[in-house]
Amino acid sequence: MLERIKTSLCHPKYIGLFFKDKYYKVIALILIFLAFFSTAIITKSLLTDQFGNGQALSVEKAIQFSVDTNGKKPELELSFDSKEQKFVGKMMSFNDNGVVVSFLKNEDIKSQNKVSINLHEDHYVIYYGYYKLGTGKYDNKELKSFDVKGVQTGNIDDCIKFRSFLIIIFDTVQVPEALVISFQAIISNLVYYVFVVVLCLLSAYFLNPAIEFKIRMKLVLYDSLSYFYWFVLALLFNVSWLQYVALIVPFLYTNITFAHIRRIR
Repeated sequence: MLERIKTSLCHPKYIGLFFKDKYYKVIALILIFLAFFSTAIITKSLLTDQFGNGQALSVEKAIQFSVDTNGKKPELELSFDSKEQKFVGKMMSFNDNGVVVSFLKNEDIKSQNKVSINLHEDHYVIYYGYYKLGTGKYDNKELKSFDVKGVQTGNIDDCIKFRSFLIIIFDTVQVPEALVISFQAIISNLVYYVFVVVLCLLSAYFLNPAIEFKIRMKLVLYDSLSYFYWFVLALLFNVSWLQYVALIVPFLYTNITFAHIRRIR
């Protein structure tokens, strides 16, 4: 097994020697690499502060720069009472590029590829896309009273209290949010992996069409293991351009492998 891993990652010209392998061997290797790949993505997401001061600032700016249909700032009658632990006032919602925040709406707002923060009278519900990340009550003693009108006008005291309010709420949904993002990342990258395998199969066919399909497929799958390796490196070192290397290397390895195959009986 270790020999096949080493050859698949470092010596593609010898991958053709594994043409007699049973399919369960290459599938087992793919599953091992997929496990490491998935673990790396989940760990990266859990260690990344998905919701924090930056996200809170985005919500604050969504309120500050919002305008109504007449191009004017909407009149706000909203505030949070920390003693009663609830929002009071009139319903309102704000929409920014990456975040939606609603106050006192009867129904939860959800938006694809956005964080939706629904602040009801005595509880909150947060979504990422259409996935519910969490819900809870305003029962934290650290929450302070603030006026949303003050946030809109840039009052420093209200802005600080509002950001603190959001960060305290965000802390409750960090783990489910990280898992949702991880799941989406794993699925999307598996789609890319399938696309890479298909391109490699086409390349292998033009390079050596005499090889029967089941052998060609087996060797291409060995070549494709490098995709997971380079993608994990991109995550570990936080180097985004290595993801492009992950897409290209399997194609190069396939060309090397099949260029060195002369005949298979």
